Amino acid sequence: MRDFLVKIALKLGLYKQIVEYINRVKFEIQARRMRKNGLDMLDAANRVFATMNMRAFLTYGALLGAYRDKGFISYDPDIDLGVLASEIPSDLHEKMAQAGFKLYRQGVLANGQVFEETYIHQKLHLDIFYYFQEGNDYYSIIARKHETKDWKEANATDGFPCDRSYVPVSDFALQDFLGLKVYMPIKTDEWLRAIYSDSYMTPIKNWNAKDYKTRIVHSQDRSYRKFF
Repeated sequence: MRDFLVKIALKLGLYKQIVEYINRVKFEIQARRMRKNGLDMLDAANRVFATMNMRAFLTYGALLGAYRDKGFISYDPDIDLGVLASEIPSDLHEKMAQAGFKLYRQGVLANGQVFEETYIHQKLHLDIFYYFQEGNDYYSIIARKHETKDWKEANATDGFPCDRSYVPVSDFALQDFLGLKVYMPIKTDEWLRAIYSDSYMTPIKNWNAKDYKTRIVHSQDRSYRKFF
């Protein structure tokens, strides 16, 4: 039935508009869930990382919201945490599962290196970005859209092109966030300038990925999505 409806939508030239509408509705539903229960998920994540002696720190939208808005960004549909790849224990997935976090998806390079994971906890999404050190910088890896193929075809063939998002090496300290103690980089201002540009304190309406990442380097890496 679904394939039949897709064919009709394609024939009528409405497929792109329908997909965009569905994605927008899903995004808004997730953002509402985040505003209602996001703090509970962050608290649960903090507890399980503490049992592993890991410093999971706010990054990307979660860090921006904490620093600029003193809370979650109202339209953010998930929580972004970073971990140093060198600190990840072998039993990470086991401990996360025991705490109610279901591993949903991984971003994996062609060489097998995991660089991002998405967990689901009570219908909310937690994104974990692995940070790697290069000289005086850390970088995380971000997969982009394929040059010409849709995501399913790309995932089954040559994968997705990747960027490296660089931030300065920093230590991390526990800071107050809506009553929780969470790790943030001591160089938070420098991180946010590196990710979102010097104007990060000014909210951008209808923000999208083209509006940020000032310290981005296109890499030769190709990546794939692995689902669980």
